Amino acid sequence: MQYLTLLITLPLTVFAVLIVLSNGSDVTVFLLPDDKDFALTLPLWQVALGLLGGGFFLGALFVWLLHQKARFRYWQESRKTARLEKELEKLHADETARKDLAAAEVAKNVTPAGVPALPPA
Repeated sequence: MQYLTLLITLPLTVFAVLIVLSNGSDVTVFLLPDDKDFALTLPLWQVALGLLGGGFFLGALFVWLLHQKARFRYWQESRKTARLEKELEKLHADETARKDLAAAEVAKNVTPAGVPALPPA
């Protein structure tokens, strides 16, 4: 995929640099085709680089928006994982406490000779 990106990006970059070097003349850019009030006169290389930069940022915005769903899902799953890890730790602590309590009960019912005591009648 990186080779494909380079295969597309490198010729476009060379083409943009060649345009910048060969076109230093001024051009008039109109906001609307019939509107002469909002017109800018800029060197052609500034217009070309401005359009390329605008396209770059617009593409970056689209990629960011495209991956927003995956980032949100990752955020939800990480919260769920943290909650389940806390629950698992609590269950381990409860199980350890239950085993300790059972061991204490068994130790309490054993006579000094090591024989279990009879339950009270």
